[in-house]
Amino acid sequence: MKEVLIVGGGLAGLASGVALAEAGYRVQVLERRSFLGGRAYSFIDKASGDIVDNGQHLMMGCYRETFKFFSKLGTLDKLRFQNQARVDFLDEHLGQTTLLCPSWPAPLHLLGGLFKLKGIGLIDKLRALLIGGALQTKQITKKFGHLTVDEWLNKCKQSKEMRERFWDPFSIATLNEDPKIAPATLLVRVLQQAFAGTKEDSTMVTAKVGLSELYTEESRKFIESRGGKVLFKSSVTGFDITDNTCQGVILKTGETLKADFYISAVPYFALNPLLPKKLFETEYFRQWKNLKSSPIISIYLWFDRPITELGFAGMLGTRLQWLFNKDVLFTRAYHKGQLLTFVISAAYGFTSFSKEKLVEIALEDLRKVIPKSKEAKLLQSLVIKEQNATFSASLLTESVRPENTTPIKNFFLAGDWTNTGLPATIEGAVLSGHRCAQEIIK
Repeated sequence: MKEVLIVGGGLAGLASGVALAEAGYRVQVLERRSFLGGRAYSFIDKASGDIVDNGQHLMMGCYRETFKFFSKLGTLDKLRFQNQARVDFLDEHLGQTTLLCPSWPAPLHLLGGLFKLKGIGLIDKLRALLIGGALQTKQITKKFGHLTVDEWLNKCKQSKEMRERFWDPFSIATLNEDPKIAPATLLVRVLQQAFAGTKEDSTMVTAKVGLSELYTEESRKFIESRGGKVLFKSSVTGFDITDNTCQGVILKTGETLKADFYISAVPYFALNPLLPKKLFETEYFRQWKNLKSSPIISIYLWFDRPITELGFAGMLGTRLQWLFNKDVLFTRAYHKGQLLTFVISAAYGFTSFSKEKLVEIALEDLRKVIPKSKEAKLLQSLVIKEQNATFSASLLTESVRPENTTPIKNFFLAGDWTNTGLPATIEGAVLSGHRCAQEIIK
């Protein structure tokens, strides 16, 4: 039986491990921490006893690789799928508005939803047809590879109002980067997957449980039930690479573990110190040295009373971008109170703020879009800053993201930062893991 050693127990590592274990390989996963999940995990908040995620994730019906992964683990029932594509928005001046896509064939259902969206003029809605036309393009890189999201939207004649009320919130949430920097190719691919396939592809999908419960323990069981191992607190100090072959993985203890194939499923910034310096003299390994990270901030607020019945909503005209209602998403009551989560993506200008300042900002913005929240008493708060939440997507980034195969014949790369053609999402991470498994099996 061939053996595969995977460094990193996040989504990419576990997705590749499960696929390989299913295919008959003996898999060994090395995780430096005492728990699995990488940058998508949940934990119990000690003060409240509630389960919270290290960052809020919103999935879509087009996440085919993700659902294939969860299906193998038997956890699809822990997800909530919308029957109809719907996104609510909260605005200080217009109140609640809703993008509700009718049951028309894609992508007409998106255009139908936009035509009913309040706060956007008729001319702007007609100009949205230009976006619909772009979604039919097959040569995405050739046509849009030189454009940022900002430039592409200008080319499609999208007005300031249309962008502020729809395109920019969607783009920032999806790409975790400023539209003036992010590449149009990534946004177009996401829009094609979500709105140019079936109408189910554009529905929103949320977890009814903490992120860890979706896949970490079930992945471990899946791998170990097929003769593999998942080792915790296993710090790797380097990959032993000589003669164009990976000879083993060196642990902090000094021990070297060997296998037939090796997968690095850690982020680029964690991988760089593990590789021999001489590798970075070659173009393949040198190309991602300039990758940078983009931060995300999650703010959890516990209130003494219910504030909203919405499960999640975009926030317009505020510093906060999204609101998630854990009472609704987890289908549980918090002692007659309510737990709300707020997200700031591409949060460069906020990471230096203190926890107290960020909570103050969250309360100010919440009171703007939901005035009755002024009556609620804040009981507890938690702020999570993920400095390296995702790679910073840019025109340069798309040209240097590496393939899953490497010049080292038995050494592969998995992770949302590899060249998946997608932004740094759950789907991108799982896709990269599955591709690594396919390459090894092939």
